Amino acid sequence: MITWGMSKNGHDYAIAVFVDSKHVDTIADRGREHSIDCVRKAIQYGTPDLVVWYENPYLKALRQLIAGQPKPFKRNNITKYLYELGITCRWTYVGHHESHAAAYYNSSFNDATIVVIDSVGEFDCTTVWSASGDRMKKIYSTRYPHSIGLFYSAMTDRVGLTPQQDESVFEKLSKDYDKYDWACVDSIVKDFVKCWTPMPKFRVNFHRGIRSWGKQFTNERIAQAAGHVFRRLLACVLWKARSLDSSDNIVISGGVAYNKSIHGLIGEDWNNIYIPPNPSDSGSAEGAVLAYMRNRDGR
Repeated sequence: MITWGMSKNGHDYAIAVFVDSKHVDTIADRGREHSIDCVRKAIQYGTPDLVVWYENPYLKALRQLIAGQPKPFKRNNITKYLYELGITCRWTYVGHHESHAAAYYNSSFNDATIVVIDSVGEFDCTTVWSASGDRMKKIYSTRYPHSIGLFYSAMTDRVGLTPQQDESVFEKLSKDYDKYDWACVDSIVKDFVKCWTPMPKFRVNFHRGIRSWGKQFTNERIAQAAGHVFRRLLACVLWKARSLDSSDNIVISGGVAYNKSIHGLIGEDWNNIYIPPNPSDSGSAEGAVLAYMRNRDGR
């Protein structure tokens, strides 16, 4: 039995190959569509019997329709997309955040609190899961457009960097100064943060960008102030996760998990932390299959 996990969006493309339930390879194609060459590399292990998609395409299309994005159902026609790659086997899907949360199965933990933070999946932007043995259960979520990941990407874009690509550059820029411009911090909070608890929510949809905001502030000051606010937002998420689940282990996944400040925010609330080597969408190609095999409840 050969199973492929597949992820696809504007910045991460990957095929994770499983042979008889064992992960043998992941072929990543960052910044490009799944090329024929990428598919050929995966087929070297054999033609797939099943493809597990990394998100629910029907819910994603609905969210894009509501958001006013063009041709949402055409863009999420997975049968046609696979056919154009020469893949005609059966396919199924798991939820986007479930694919991220499945990083838990690659940890050494028998139980864990799982926190997934990214830009947006279908509708979920931040989720908390409780995991024990082979089962994961979502216990809390914050839904689109209230996205910490989109906040960070919009701020990255605001200072002239490329969102979904230059966040690590933005993180470094945000730490290059010793003193905060508190007027800039206050302006970010006043203009954008609707509430901090029980989970952060925002006054705007960052998907639409904020390029015209804060003309009185330099890019360096914006980056520094945004980094400060971002860490406060993360602290609120982690505080909520701690209040919801009693495990001493935490797994953090989703694109936001790349941010190095997370380790410093964990403190003494958990004894052990696991962040997967690739917590972004390309890593969720593997996670989709892990979730399907081990947390499927009869699917």
